[in-house]
Amino acid sequence: MSPLEKLFTVEDIAQMTSLTTRTIRNYLKDGSLVGRKIGGQWRFTEEDIKNFMSRDAVITHFKDVAIQSIYDFIDGVNTDVKGKLQICNIIDLYTSYEKAVAKNNQICDIVNKEIKGMDIQYDVTIDGKEEDEEVKIRFVLYGPPSFLMKVYPLLED
Repeated sequence: MSPLEKLFTVEDIAQMTSLTTRTIRNYLKDGSLVGRKIGGQWRFTEEDIKNFMSRDAVITHFKDVAIQSIYDFIDGVNTDVKGKLQICNIIDLYTSYEKAVAKNNQICDIVNKEIKGMDIQYDVTIDGKEEDEEVKIRFVLYGPPSFLMKVYPLLED
């Protein structure tokens, strides 16, 4: 680990994944998520998070959450944005694995900058493996138009 490498907290991962801090701690306890304690608090590198997010059980969980959130949007269940304009987009992009990961990282950066004070939800799945010629990356994005307008240009090749 480089001394300049960004470290993430349990709260950071919870915010990135829409999981509770309790769930993150359960993943730590069962070994699905690996990190290190620094000053008595858990810290995680980007590599730790990528390894966690690539586990089959975690991928299945996120797919289930994404599907349920789409149904909730259609059914009008999302009440915490009452009275505000919110858009739900499902975007499938077919590209190389490397480009899919790069696009995901770019969008994650925007989400992490914008999420405070905004009603944003972001789900992503990559169907395929690194050795595949082409993979499908699916983005499910919820948020105000201003957020989505920052994301759309990143989807271009």
